Amino acid sequence: MKSAVPWLQKRKTVMLIDNLVNLNRSTRSVVFTALIIIATIAMYNWIVAPHVTYLFAAQEYESAVSKAVEKNEVITDEVKAETKRREELYEQLARARNTLFTPDETKEFFSDLQAVSEETGCIVRSLNLAASEPSFRDDTSSIIANSAMLTVSGQYNSIIRLVEKLQNHPKKIWMYPFKIESIDFGSGQLKCDMTITAYTIQDKEAAL
Repeated sequence: MKSAVPWLQKRKTVMLIDNLVNLNRSTRSVVFTALIIIATIAMYNWIVAPHVTYLFAAQEYESAVSKAVEKNEVITDEVKAETKRREELYEQLARARNTLFTPDETKEFFSDLQAVSEETGCIVRSLNLAASEPSFRDDTSSIIANSAMLTVSGQYNSIIRLVEKLQNHPKKIWMYPFKIESIDFGSGQLKCDMTITAYTIQDKEAAL
């Protein structure tokens, strides 16, 4: 039985060839065309398809890498912008330090405020210190707003001299609100109400 199997297969192959030979011309063309298509598909799956799959994978990888590079560039630009902004803020703070009072300078300034007012010819009617208020704080220092409500009276020139003297102080001083009014038209006496604010920088290390 085993010896008959190869013979049967050979016989079937011969019969298939005979059948193809006996086919008419148009039928043979269709069969050969079908065989060519089948062979083409087989060649595509064997040779072309793996390369197409590889190229597609390579394109996907390249796209992923390109997106990662773009994202990294965006993050890098954001870090640079944030670093620059911080540097500018620290530079501004460093410049502002020269216009701010130290705690000792603040005490001295408000202690001398009555004497300074009288030197310009003004009469101090009231001088009240306000509660200090934090204005800025970071890891190394804080800035405190120290204010005093001052009311003086005097001639116009005396009040102007006081305002100019305060404005010409080496440290920055704010005078707001500011109100001036007449209290004696005949003598030219004026009253001036102002809130004077001096900003004090307090280093945390010095405060410990």
